[in-house]
Amino acid sequence: MDSLATTRKLIDIEAPVRERLTMKALRRGVSLKRYIEDILRDDAADEVAADVSMRVTSPKILGLIGIAKLPAGASIPDDERLKYILSK
Repeated sequence: MDSLATTRKLIDIEAPVRERLTMKALRRGVSLKRYIEDILRDDAADEVAADVSMRVTSPKILGLIGIAKLPAGASIPDDERLKYILSK
């Protein structure tokens, strides 16, 4: 967010939700504000990535899907996103 324009928004967060988010932020070692900003940024990035992938029609690019595979016998780290990506 260094060189990007930002907008301030006032939002209402129920106390139980704020408390749970605060605990999650503390476990990550960041402030509640930074934690919520990260969640929003990641959610927006996921939406953009999904939108871009829906528009790919090039046979050359589509042919690359599935090329990145683990070597035989290699184990997949316990990361759900990585497992999903490698399953395609």
